[in-house]
Amino acid sequence: MGTNEKINILMVDDQPAKLLSYEVMLGGLGENLIKATSAKEALEILLKTDVAVVLMDVSMPELDGFQLAAMIRQHPRFQRTAIIFVSAVHLTDVDQLKGYEHGAVDYISVPVVAEVLRARVRVFADLHRKTRQLETLNRELEQRVLERTEELAGKAELLLQLNAELVGKNQELDAIIHTAPDIIFSRKADGSRDYISDRFYDFTGAPPGSANGFGWLDYVHPEDKDKAMAYWMRCVESGANYEAEYRLQSRDGDYRWFRARALPIRDNGKIIKWYGTCSDIQDSKLLEQSIRDSAAELEKMVDRRTDELRRLSTRLMTMQDQERRRLARDLHDGLGQELAVAKMVLDRMIPQDSSAGPPEDAWTQASSIIDKAIQQVRTMSHLLHPPLLDEVGLLSALAWYVEGITKRSGIETSLDVQPGDFPRLGPEVETAVFRIVQEALTNVFRHSEASKVWITLTQREGAIVVAVRDDGKGIGRKIEELQPDSVGVGIGGMKQRAKEFGGELRLSNVHPGTLVELIVPCSSVLPEPSAVLN
Repeated sequence: MGTNEKINILMVDDQPAKLLSYEVMLGGLGENLIKATSAKEALEILLKTDVAVVLMDVSMPELDGFQLAAMIRQHPRFQRTAIIFVSAVHLTDVDQLKGYEHGAVDYISVPVVAEVLRARVRVFADLHRKTRQLETLNRELEQRVLERTEELAGKAELLLQLNAELVGKNQELDAIIHTAPDIIFSRKADGSRDYISDRFYDFTGAPPGSANGFGWLDYVHPEDKDKAMAYWMRCVESGANYEAEYRLQSRDGDYRWFRARALPIRDNGKIIKWYGTCSDIQDSKLLEQSIRDSAAELEKMVDRRTDELRRLSTRLMTMQDQERRRLARDLHDGLGQELAVAKMVLDRMIPQDSSAGPPEDAWTQASSIIDKAIQQVRTMSHLLHPPLLDEVGLLSALAWYVEGITKRSGIETSLDVQPGDFPRLGPEVETAVFRIVQEALTNVFRHSEASKVWITLTQREGAIVVAVRDDGKGIGRKIEELQPDSVGVGIGGMKQRAKEFGGELRLSNVHPGTLVELIVPCSSVLPEPSAVLN
């Protein structure tokens, strides 16, 4: 359930006029208001609808409010449904006590004050919504734990156990709230308490009646007493709704956190009474701390695993480049040399006299085949790892590669370098930039259906910027946003290479075509002056 999702509030009264007035009072809450004119109709609605709050009249024909509440509480599905009684007849403390015994969480007398009714219904509506949100968060947390890799199995098991404990804590908290264990109190216009429920005396062990007036302050923690009292008196003077948290001492001498809320009752604008509740929030505070600790630990685990994966990725790419360099050298120095020697031997074997052996064109054809094989070996060797990249540098290697891909693909390709005296970069950086451009041009050739490609290499504003743009059909939105489930290994490798040097890879549609940009800070790629001199 989202924070803006509406919840259902059921209003039960045999008088349509009252239902209409309740609807007007509660309309500002923005929730779904459902009306029922009888207990039977209310039960039918409850069986078909998920209702968070039931607002009902006590005096109704056939089944009164107390009987309806008892029937609702007997159904397991409605154990947590908040029930609020409204009565113009049953106004004594005995009547209110009877309402609470039948499962009510609040008891409102007529005339009903719209602000009070809205505030009380809002409390239980928000509580219902937050409970659903917490259950959703628990399910999401369980799903995240289940998706952990095998390396995180030990930690995942620990998190599952912790989540189970959190669910248990949450269930305990829900049971406390929905069985209405709150301290209920009323205060005079001057702020002194004239009534407090037995729950206070059961918890604190105070003598009955000793909490009236300002006697309840004797059981507030010394560190919270002055602050709570000062804030309470400010609310009494201003007439603002009261909400505060403080610790109360139990009969065992321990302290527990409570949250107190109170609303003023006015007569012709003058406050004549205050009504409120005081809820035990000790378990809630412990739960919040446990969630914060768990989230912090999970973030640390994710950071550690991310660092490990980044180091592994760097090592794999380094090993891949080294293996490409080795294969290129073996092809060039091994197979390439053998083919060259075979060609020289074959050339010497071509007879001068065509009558003395095979036709000269057969020897020439064999020599031509070996020439093509040597050229293919040289091309494969250079594509795996251009020797120009090590011997001369990035610019020469890119110029050679651009010229080659133009011939092989038929795509008109240009290279522009700014400034003209573009500096040499570190060997690893030049290899990474070359591989990114190589992969980008390969994607253009395979997927873009482009006829032209422009490559620019510039140094500006403290960064090296490499751009590859084509005039093809462009890319999809998910690929443009680099969503993990949409990009392939090639683009993923380009992105990782950029990250290794503190850079950023960007993909965008430029209509027509696609623009691939690599931006790397100069501080990460330019070699140290001493290295250049050496």
